Amino acid sequence: MRRQRCLDVLPGEVISAESLFRDSHLAADGCATVIHEYEVRARLAPETWRVLDAVATPRVLPWPECPAAAGSAGRLVGRDLREVCQEVRTDFRGSSTCTHLNDQLRSLGDVVAL
Repeated sequence: MRRQRCLDVLPGEVISAESLFRDSHLAADGCATVIHEYEVRARLAPETWRVLDAVATPRVLPWPECPAAAGSAGRLVGRDLREVCQEVRTDFRGSSTCTHLNDQLRSLGDVVAL
């Protein structure tokens, strides 16, 4: 099993952040299979660290319930990025979201340091 993560940040009047999460499996014959993958794009206000918009795009999902979880990224809008990590832990629960996507949403908090 392999987990890949990428977080790209483009500064400007509005900060753009793109995050990718991918779990894959490498078989004994060398064939790699992607098991789970989400992409998240967010725009942020640099003066307040407020999330202006956030969209999760599911790429590869393991369960039929997973596509509905992508909508939970929009719940970040208006939140302070410096508090996103804790807020996702406490507010993003149940079948309306996904633990893997939540992990990716929490990683957006790293944009402040970057």
